[in-house]
Amino acid sequence: MGVGELIEHERTVIGAVLLDSRYIGDAMQAVTGGDFQDERLGRIFSGMVDMHGHGEPIDVLTVTPKLKAWDIRGIDPAELHEMVGEVPTASNVKHYAELVSQESLQRGVVKVATSMRDAAEGDPAQAIREAMQSLEGLQKRKSDDYEMLSVDDLLKVDVSHDWLVPGLIERQDRLMLTGFEGLGKSTLLQQLLFAVAAGVHPFRDWQSITPRKCLVIDAENTKRQWSRKTRGFVSAVSNLSAGGALSENLTVVPVPRFDITRPDELMRLHTMVDKVKPDVIMIGPLYRLTAGAIQTDDEAAPVLAALDTLRDRGIALLIEAHAGKATSKSGERKLSPRGSSALQGWPEFGLGLAPGKGNEVELVRWRGDREERMWPKRLVKSTTGLPFQEVS
Repeated sequence: MGVGELIEHERTVIGAVLLDSRYIGDAMQAVTGGDFQDERLGRIFSGMVDMHGHGEPIDVLTVTPKLKAWDIRGIDPAELHEMVGEVPTASNVKHYAELVSQESLQRGVVKVATSMRDAAEGDPAQAIREAMQSLEGLQKRKSDDYEMLSVDDLLKVDVSHDWLVPGLIERQDRLMLTGFEGLGKSTLLQQLLFAVAAGVHPFRDWQSITPRKCLVIDAENTKRQWSRKTRGFVSAVSNLSAGGALSENLTVVPVPRFDITRPDELMRLHTMVDKVKPDVIMIGPLYRLTAGAIQTDDEAAPVLAALDTLRDRGIALLIEAHAGKATSKSGERKLSPRGSSALQGWPEFGLGLAPGKGNEVELVRWRGDREERMWPKRLVKSTTGLPFQEVS
C-alpha cells in the first residue's frame, strides 16, 4: 500500500469525525492517535478524543482554534474542510480506522524486523529476545480494547431478544435462502419484506406485528419487474390487519451487478443505509455482489466481511444464494449454497426451498439453526393473500 493511500485513510478518519462526531466512538474502538503515520493527524485525533471526553462539540469551527495548542503546523481550516468534503458518509469511519490501525501494526512489525536484522550482527540471542518483547508489546497494544468478561459480567448481560418478527427474526440475524430453480426463492424473500414493512407476520398474515423499515438492494431484478411484484403484494396485504404504510417503510434500489468488496461500492451501500435507516435489508443474489466467483474461502471472506458491516449496524440481513448441483448418497439434491464452504457457516439460518406434495414446498434446513426459531417446515402456494402460507 502506498504512502498516499495510507494518508488518505488517515485523512478520512479525521474528516469523518469532523463531519459527524457521533461516530468518534466507532473510530476510538479501532485506532489511537499513535497509530497515525502523519503525526499531525494523530495529534488532531487525540485532541478530538480529549474534546469528546470533556463533552465538547467537535467540528471544523471548534477544532480550528485548538490547532496551535496541539502543535499542528501545515494544516489550516481550509484543509480540514477538504478532509470533510472527501468523506461520503461518516458511518464508515470504523472501517477506515481499522485500516489505519492495521497499517500501524504492519509498520511496527517492519521496524522490529529491521531492528532485529541490525542487532543480529552483535548478539543474535539478545536480538531475538528484544524482538520478541517488541512484538509482544505490539500484540498487547492491539488487544487492549477487547472486552474481557468474567462469569459475573456475563450473568449481568441482558439476553432478551430484540425481535423484528417475534419468534422468527431478531436484529443482526442473517438468513441465506437457496432452493430449486423456479420454486420462488425471490418471491419468498419479497414476501418477508412486504409483510414486515406492512406490519403483519410473514407466515401468519392474521397476526399483526410492529411495522419495520426495510431496504432492498436488488442486483438482478429491474425496476419494471419490481413494479409488477409490488402491485401483487400491495393487493395481497390490503385486506390484512396491517398497521404499516408500505410507501414509508419499504425502499427498493435496483442496481447492476456490483462488487461490495470495493471500498467505494461499500460506501455507496452504507450511504443508502444512512438515508433509509432500515431494520431489515434484503440484498443479492449473492453471486452478483462480487466481480468473480466465490469458490474458495479466500474469495468468500471479503464478501462476507462486507455484508457483516451492515449487520454490525443492528440490521437483519436476508440474502438469496444459488444451491449447487451435488446430491446426497440417497440421490437428493443438496441445498447448501454453491461455492466456498465458508458460506455454509456464515448465516444464523440456512434454508432451502424444495418441492413438496401438490402445491406445497418444503423449507429445508441445510445447516442447523444457531438459535431455535419458528421457521415453518412446509409452505403452500396460495392464490389469495400472501403467496406462501404456512401449513399447520
